[in-house]
Formats: sequence, structure tokens, C-alpha cells
Amino acid sequence: MFKSIKLKIIIWFLAIFSIVFAGLELFLYYELEDVAIGFVDDHMRSEVDFLASILKVEEEHGQLEYELVEISQAATGEYAEKLSGHYYQIVSSEGEVLARSPSLALADAELPILPSTKEASFQTIVGPNKEPLRVMTRTTDFSIGPLVFIAGDSLKEPYKLLGSFRRIVLFVYPVVFFVCGMGIFIITGWALAPLKKFSTEISHITEENLDERVGEEETAVELKPMASSFNTMLSRLEASFERRKQFLSDASHELRTPTSIIKSYCDVTLGRDRTPEEYRTAIRKIGDTVNRMVELINRILVISRLDAKAIELKPVRIDLKEVIKDVLRLMESSAEKREIKIHTEGGEVNIRGDREGITEVFTNLVGNAIKYNKDGGTVWIRTGREDKMASVEVEDTGIGIPGEELDKIFQRFYRVDSSRGVTVGTGLGLSIVRSIVEAHGGKIEVKSEPGKGSSFKVLLPPGS
Repeated sequence: MFKSIKLKIIIWFLAIFSIVFAGLELFLYYELEDVAIGFVDDHMRSEVDFLASILKVEEEHGQLEYELVEISQAATGEYAEKLSGHYYQIVSSEGEVLARSPSLALADAELPILPSTKEASFQTIVGPNKEPLRVMTRTTDFSIGPLVFIAGDSLKEPYKLLGSFRRIVLFVYPVVFFVCGMGIFIITGWALAPLKKFSTEISHITEENLDERVGEEETAVELKPMASSFNTMLSRLEASFERRKQFLSDASHELRTPTSIIKSYCDVTLGRDRTPEEYRTAIRKIGDTVNRMVELINRILVISRLDAKAIELKPVRIDLKEVIKDVLRLMESSAEKREIKIHTEGGEVNIRGDREGITEVFTNLVGNAIKYNKDGGTVWIRTGREDKMASVEVEDTGIGIPGEELDKIFQRFYRVDSSRGVTVGTGLGLSIVRSIVEAHGGKIEVKSEPGKGSSFKVLLPPGS
């Protein structure tokens, strides 16, 4: 609902603050209420204990009935004022009022007779003056029978104290809420400043300056992982853009040669009248050049689709031995022209993969083994398993690859210098091979020695 991080932090803080503050205030309110009413209860308990102790003493002297009359005639103190809010009353077991404080007698009022036990019990009722009254009752045994002592104290003052507390809370709460809200607004602004700075740094980086990086050392600790990840992403983007630029440059260069040849043949041929045979020769050479261009364009399209993940693999159960047989049938005439012998070893090896893509892989590898081989040379194709992976090795006795160039042969349009005079190629075949193999979750390894041949090993996850 809210897309602003700062707003979310403020809302969550204020919500939690409100809950905690309200909970704390409720806790303090009820604690204060317990303390205030506890004082009232303690006061009534002291009064009842005092009255009971006096009557016990007078009972020992046989003056119990006289003392009950005396208790009802207190002339001073808060119990002598009419409806003062402080009362006591002594009742017999039959419910007869034996004594009551002048504060009740002057108003001809009585406290209600509530159920009583020998243990003190407390209740809150409406008193004679229509104010909340805290009442304590307790039964004590005497010679004339059990007497019920009832004491009552007004809750006007405790309730006034609690009301003052509520008013203070109602005043303080919005003030504290506002102050905290402004505080968290300022703090979040300060805390999120590094994020804003980080965002500003990022916004300045475009495709024109991908070599720039976000400074990790001066970045906040919480943002360092993000800065590191962003710099890593920039490095990958920079490398990707460089590869794309190089790819476009190489593709343009490779296409410029055949187009120049076609234009040259057309200009020369059309420069003067030619014999039919000369026209046929020119058209044949133009056709060969066009075929090379078509092959190059098709390979460029394959590379582009592989980069864009636009080629949808259709995994099926594949026997690599059968795929090799199909490839050899296609390559048979090329091998026979150069008297190259092809030997296959190993048995059935199954994988799950895209048959068309896998066929493209081994067509390229076997084609290269023939193309860059010596006349009368040999090609070995071995199928098997290695480290729980399906393995196919294509080895030849060709011109080989220098060690310093082994890491470059999978780059697009890259061709080993020693192979340029041997045969015509686009330099895209091995790049396509690696992309297809990696798309299947596999890998390709190469070993080579100049003048002795090369060995390409493809490892693919086995099929079920």
C-alpha cells in the first residue's frame, strides 16, 4: 500500500509507540488505582481493628454495652461530621445496628449490611451521600454473640487523583506522539541519507560510463553488500556490452569481405561484355560467396538467439551413439575426399536433451576434426561415462592449437592463425557449441598440441 520506506518506518514506529505507550499508561493507571484504593482499605482495616480492640478490652471489664454507646457519640474528627465520607457501623448477628458513627447518625443514615465473614472483605458501593464508597466488613466474636464491623471510606479523593492522572495522560500523549513523530521523521531522513546518496551515484552510471563503480569503502555498512553486488553487476554488464560491441564489429568485418567480393565480381563482370562461360564463372563465384554469407548470417542468428535465451530446448531421451552415427553419415563424403579415417569406440550413452542442439554440437566438432585434419589423417570418437556424466570425446590428428590460444578458441569470430590458410570458416562454430552444451548443464574441455592434433571432450548430465 505504501511504497515509501521512510513512511513505512514512521508508521510502524508510531503504531508500536502507540501500543506500548497505551499499554504502559493502562498499567500505571491500574497500579495507581490499586495503590490509592489500597490506602483506603488499609485505613478502614486499621479503624476496624481499633474499634474491635476497644470493645474487647471493655468486654473484659463488663462494659461492652456502655462502650457501644460511647462509640456512637464521637464528638471530634472526620467521623463526627455529617456524611463526611468516613463511616463505621456495628451490627449484631440478627441485623440490629448496635453502633454507628455520628457521620451516619446525624443524617439518620445506615450502611448496607453486606455478607460478612471473619476475614475482611471489601466492596465498592454508592454511599449515603451518593458518592462511591469503599466498604469493609468483618465479623468478630464477642460474649453477646458475633458482631459485624462495617467501615466505609469515600473514594472521592482517590477517584479525583485517578481523574487527574487520566487528564495528564490525555494531554501528554498527543504531545509525546507529535514529538516522537517529528523525531523519527528527522532520524529516518538522516538514516536513509546514505541510501539517497547511493541512489544518486547509481543514477549517474549509464551505458556510456559502465567502467565507473560505486565506492564501497565510504558506503554505509548496511549498503556494502548491495554496493558490492551492484559493482559485480556493472562488471558483467560492461563485459556484456564489450562482447556485444566486439561481436557487432567482428560480424561487420566478416560480412564486409563477402560483400566486397560480390561487388567486385559484379563491377568487373559488368565492366565489359563477357562470354557465357565467363558469366557462369562469375555467377558461380558470387554464389559461393553468397553461400558463405548465408552460413555466417545463420550462425550469427543462432548466437543471438542463444544469448537472448530465445531458443527453446525440447528435452527428449537421446542415445549419443545414434547421434554420432547420424553426424558421420553427413560427414562421410567430406572425410572420404581427404582419405580421413573415422573410428568410433564405446557403447550406448543416454542423456536428456534437445536433439537438434546436440546434433549441432557434434556436427561442428566432427566437422572441425575433418576440416583441420591432415590428408589421410584419423579421427577417434569415444563415448562413455566420466564422473557420473555422459562423455563424448572427439580426437583428431590435425594441425593442433597452440597452448596460448586454447582459452580463446571459444570466443566469437576467433580463429587460430595457423588455421586461416587451411580452410574457410566463420569462427562461430565453437562458440555455438559451448553455448549449447552449457544450456544443457554440461561443459566442454579441450586438449591440443600443435602439429599432433586436438581432443575435444563434451560432458553432459546423464538421462533418466
